[in-house]
Amino acid sequence: MKTLYKNGTIVTMDPSQPQVESLVTEGTMVVGIGSLSDMKDLAGSRCAIADMQQGTLFPGFNETHNHLSWYAIFKEQAFLGNCNTIDDLIESIKIHYNNKESDVLRAYGYDDTGLLDGRQITRHDLDMVCNHKPVVVMHVSAHVGFLNSKALEFYNITPNSLAPAGGVIHFDEQGKPTGRLDEHAWFEIAAKAPAPEANSYRELLRTAVKDFNSQGFTGVHDAGLGLEDASELVIRTYKDLEAENELNVRAFISAIPSVFDTLNVKPLETFTTMVKVGGVKLFLDGSIQVETAALKEPYLSNPEWRGEFIMDGDEFSALVEKYHCAGHHISVHGNGDAAIEKIISAVEKAQNKSNLPSRHMLIHCQTASRKQLLRMRGCGMVPSFFVMHIHHWGDRHAALFLGKKRAHRMNPVGEAEAMGLPFTLHVDTPVRPVQALHSIHTAVNRITSTGKQFGSHLCCTPYSAVSAYTSMAAYCSRSELVRGTLSVGKYADMVLLSKDITSCAKETIKDAKIWQTITNGRVVYEA
Repeated sequence: MKTLYKNGTIVTMDPSQPQVESLVTEGTMVVGIGSLSDMKDLAGSRCAIADMQQGTLFPGFNETHNHLSWYAIFKEQAFLGNCNTIDDLIESIKIHYNNKESDVLRAYGYDDTGLLDGRQITRHDLDMVCNHKPVVVMHVSAHVGFLNSKALEFYNITPNSLAPAGGVIHFDEQGKPTGRLDEHAWFEIAAKAPAPEANSYRELLRTAVKDFNSQGFTGVHDAGLGLEDASELVIRTYKDLEAENELNVRAFISAIPSVFDTLNVKPLETFTTMVKVGGVKLFLDGSIQVETAALKEPYLSNPEWRGEFIMDGDEFSALVEKYHCAGHHISVHGNGDAAIEKIISAVEKAQNKSNLPSRHMLIHCQTASRKQLLRMRGCGMVPSFFVMHIHHWGDRHAALFLGKKRAHRMNPVGEAEAMGLPFTLHVDTPVRPVQALHSIHTAVNRITSTGKQFGSHLCCTPYSAVSAYTSMAAYCSRSELVRGTLSVGKYADMVLLSKDITSCAKETIKDAKIWQTITNGRVVYEA
């Protein structure tokens, strides 16, 4: 049956026909766009009617970097993002696990510089949560973890332990582990978390997808498959939901090399299904807010420290060359400008070996210079900016980590737009709660949580910010022929908003409401 969408605005994100009165879907596809009278004729008298109630229909949002499958697992853990003090943190974990059976108490979302205590937690703080069971807390950056004394014992981390390459174990003045683990030292522990039981994980993933649908998402790039050490379970669950027509988001999956190399992934040509392992995910540095991102100039509070690379430069370059020359899609984590430099150089070197069109993605790309953006344009890379850092951490970046000059330049979306460099946006869930509208708002306005504007000349237009979640996002996964714009012959993946965020007062973008999310022509969320 055909469905006629009317009584609202339709922003197609297709420059050849940017705005229309009406749209017709049939099954999973868009079959017509144009004037209301023409679409009525196409739909016929027996069509279903979708009354947009003066709202605005856009292509469904597609986030090009998050950890949806990992976020699903975290939904069983204690969330610490609303804590104001370490005492709050301790109490939140206790409350979450009250009357729950769990061998290890796990929590996520801890943000040390957002607490009033002015210090990081240690094993002693987490011993106050529980001293007879392991307690494991993931920092909001996801690049650092904290363990209590029982967890240190459980994972055999002692005063004599050596950190793996690309990782750090922190010790106190007495030579004992403080409980803090950085990068690969932390990733090794995070990967040891037991996978959920299959039926339980199915419901967790289904619920996580609902969270994304409620924010207008019909597509995601689920990055870092293997970090959770449950890759087989994740892939099987995605495919089971797809087979049963219960997967309400298109999932383009990138896997870490140790997993990717076992999956016999074919070179990426296009992505037209609901789920696909389509790329490899690499890391070169860490996170600015825990000072593990690799910078060219020192951190503001530590003049002797520029962060660190978590992989040898030659080893990293060899991996980029290997996957690029095989025709695979590559997403690389890079926050600091020193890491960004090495990533671009590695891609340029790989392209000298094999001049394949890349569309490789530089994830986060927060401190890129203008010259680096120009080089990315030259080699066909796509930055995915974590622009919500400006809103959530911007003031702290200026005061604690980078200083005013570097902080105000972070995530230069306007500069990318001006030079014609395609870019996307993301919030890296579970690092930040699932959202698109506030991310778009921040790209356009660049306002911190205290109301300061950072780099007004680096704001992008509303249209480009929306493109970053629609047409440009589809381009990254080579799926622009089937989604990203509301065009005839593309999937009916759409989001109905309360207003047109490309033309409303730019300071009100974040106030728009998600009224409906439609995937494959089916309403999967309704306010």
